[in-house]
Amino acid sequence: MSSNGFVYGYTGPPFNFLGHMSFTQQQAFNTWVRAREKNFAPIQQHFQIRAEQLRKTAGVLEKYYSTLNDELLAPTFQKAVWKPGPQGHFDYPYRDDQLPMIAMYQIKDYMKEQFQRQDESVFAMNYIRNIIEKTEDKAEKASQAVNSTQFSNQTVENIITTINGYFGSPEYEAVLVNDQTDTYPEGSKQPRFRVNQLDIPTQWEVEQISEAPAGSGPAVDTKEIASQ
Repeated sequence: MSSNGFVYGYTGPPFNFLGHMSFTQQQAFNTWVRAREKNFAPIQQHFQIRAEQLRKTAGVLEKYYSTLNDELLAPTFQKAVWKPGPQGHFDYPYRDDQLPMIAMYQIKDYMKEQFQRQDESVFAMNYIRNIIEKTEDKAEKASQAVNSTQFSNQTVENIITTINGYFGSPEYEAVLVNDQTDTYPEGSKQPRFRVNQLDIPTQWEVEQISEAPAGSGPAVDTKEIASQ
């Protein structure tokens, strides 16, 4: 936090800013990032190891469902599309079927795992494949953070360099606020623009919107300006 006492534009994690920040915030963010750039290599290794372990688990699953259990995994959902016969189709009236239904339920409750083995196996293997893909993506993302590739050169270092370049461009001065040297009035500790949109308007902003003479201060009620 700088000496300006910003209410909403604080400088520490989780850094509640997106494209709107002050120079003080940006310096604090740079320090925070650079202190953690060394973590990307072990993070990459961690997720690579986890992905390899998951692949072994996937191999055990596939071996069980495809060779070790008594019902081999087979393609599903290949029935022909249903359509009524030449005589049309209607439901017949069910009779007193609740007792056999209860008896069948009791058997199916015991046999549930074996009845649903095909669906369960497909779900389990697809699920772990998705987890493997996500884990490998995390490892790749950690690698890309510090290493340029043929598809992307957006490393953390390159992105920080880009942001630093934006601070010198006048067109971004309202969102990338230089709260250390671009102050108003001259010599004060108040930045020309507010650091966060939820902070109160600065003296310079109020003078601009009210067309007041420079240095005259907030002579007009900003609530009245907002209502016009």
